[in-house]
Amino acid sequence: MVIAILTAFIAINVVLKLSFWKFWHTAVWGGVAFLFVYLATDFASEQSQVALDAMLNNPTVLSNITVLLTVETALCIAFCFSSLRTLFKGTQSKWNKILQWYPNLLLFPALFYLLTQSIFYFTGVSFAYIALGVGTVIFLCIVGGALGIKKLLPEKDLRLELHFLVSLLITLLGLISTANGQILYMPQSEPLNIQVLGTTFLFFILLFTVGFVLSKLYWKFRRNRI
Repeated sequence: MVIAILTAFIAINVVLKLSFWKFWHTAVWGGVAFLFVYLATDFASEQSQVALDAMLNNPTVLSNITVLLTVETALCIAFCFSSLRTLFKGTQSKWNKILQWYPNLLLFPALFYLLTQSIFYFTGVSFAYIALGVGTVIFLCIVGGALGIKKLLPEKDLRLELHFLVSLLITLLGLISTANGQILYMPQSEPLNIQVLGTTFLFFILLFTVGFVLSKLYWKFRRNRI
């Protein structure tokens, strides 16, 4: 279950990052994601659901996933801080230029996981049709999601804050997944630790709400001074 949650938040984080790109850049990246899904179909169709579940229940594999998640979110958080510095100082550093064009490469393992789960679920359907369907949905979600977030939150600082908080939440989920065996590779007799997950989500919502309110108050104060 947490793997599915992590996959969803990785996708959300990618869409948030792409909201800082131009439309045609986002469309190109959506095309790359579509092409990856289509080309990975043969390999994904050869996977066994039992073998995949066993791999995701392996503590070593989970530890490696957590390391990758931590590195990825560290780059996202570095982008947020460098972008805020650029926003307030008015000059873009070279590190911000580099980090801005890093497109969150963990999207590809997430897409592969989504493709394999779709193949397992839609039994009897042609693999090519599944790949085209998943690829099309991914393309529309990437392009439409980036545009939607940009329209919904036109303020760049608010999108940066949300990107930071989602990155932080992904880091926490990754750490919880290896620190608490009940979450990702739990024994069948143990229940899912809803309390830990609930506390994590509440912490995320609280941080976002406080940041949103403080940002609104700050800009209102600046407009009144002007």
